[in-house]
Amino acid sequence: MGRIPKLHTALFSIGAGLALAGCQTSAGDLAPEDFTPDDRAAIEAASQLWVETYNRNDWSALAALFTPDGVIMPPNGPAVSGRAGIADWEAANEAGFGIAFDIDTIAGSGDMAYVSGRSCVFIPDGRGGYGVDVGKFLEIRRRGQTGDWLIVRDAFNSDLALGGKLAKACPFSERPPAG
Repeated sequence: MGRIPKLHTALFSIGAGLALAGCQTSAGDLAPEDFTPDDRAAIEAASQLWVETYNRNDWSALAALFTPDGVIMPPNGPAVSGRAGIADWEAANEAGFGIAFDIDTIAGSGDMAYVSGRSCVFIPDGRGGYGVDVGKFLEIRRRGQTGDWLIVRDAFNSDLALGGKLAKACPFSERPPAG
């Protein structure tokens, strides 16, 4: 076994720290005093802005929702770092796509938070319709100096088996987002 890269150690430390801090894990649990309902609402709004920006396929604006050193971790490929890299990867790999989120967890402590849930990626079928790739995501967010919650890390992947067929519909969204 090789050494664990520093990034993985840092992400594990953040995740373990959030879990050990007694972070909110469901709507009924109590959150630490330094993570408020206003923080949760701000993160929900930031997530909604991310979805709207993605659905416009405005990749530069989407990348601006990440920290300058933010990283996306797409499936079956290397991590992509920095706003320019994220914008370029999105343009090359997801042009014409739409997305819907179903957030199941927002938890945090201080200026760090994580968001997890399900996603539906609406992929154009070339005939004016969409196939749906149902999956999941995990984001780590940091509160910026202006109070905005920027994405530090974004990992996402599909529930489909390799080579599987796209779904005809999203289980939590009735229609594909306007693109």
